[in-house]
Amino acid sequence: MEELKNSIFSDLKIPSESTVKLIDKTLFLEKWEWDYEDFLTFQKQAQLIIQKNRDYKVYIFCNHPHCFTLGRGNERGQEELVDFNKQLIKNLKYKVHTIHRGGGITFHYPGQWIFYPVVAISSTYTLDDHMCLLLKSVTEVLKKSFSLEKAMTAKKLMGIWCDRQKLASIGIGLNRFVTEHGLALNLNYDVDMFEELKKINPCGMNPTTYIALSQLKKDHDQSTLIEKFHREYTLKL
Repeated sequence: MEELKNSIFSDLKIPSESTVKLIDKTLFLEKWEWDYEDFLTFQKQAQLIIQKNRDYKVYIFCNHPHCFTLGRGNERGQEELVDFNKQLIKNLKYKVHTIHRGGGITFHYPGQWIFYPVVAISSTYTLDDHMCLLLKSVTEVLKKSFSLEKAMTAKKLMGIWCDRQKLASIGIGLNRFVTEHGLALNLNYDVDMFEELKKINPCGMNPTTYIALSQLKKDHDQSTLIEKFHREYTLKL
């Protein structure tokens, strides 16, 4: 962590077994299968730094062990997208974390690729700009590097879709005009998680709506799919 010692990130508690690099004013951090609560602690620390240094950014790339996250609910008049009966929580196999973002209940598992950008929102870079950038940049990689020509963004339906099935979910929160949370892309199919989805309606949608890239592109090796997507995406940053 030598390169961080004389930077604004010098007091940031870098998690073990992570990869970190500082390029200009952006800190890139990768950590795979990161405990969700530990991630939340780090995200909060990063936000505090960006709130005081608004021209800097923190880009977090990771995934998590199996869990669910529950947002603040309906904030944009789209009740059908966020409806969730909290009585169902007791039936779920994995922990549910209540977090500060819009939307309903969604899920994480080790077969996902997740991008959490911690950046300042302003009049020249709005929350809508931020969400569109995330959705479009991931969709572009799916189309160009994985030949998924039918992949499309849908901000109102909070994600990336292909043939009426949902590949990625997006949920963003703001704290003092600095972003938190981000986009989770389902790359590898996970039997256990997709079975759990049958007990709920993630983001108010039928659980059969959700799909993983490995189900659409069976010629790709699941053991290297996350690594390949991450390499292709970060090449464009």
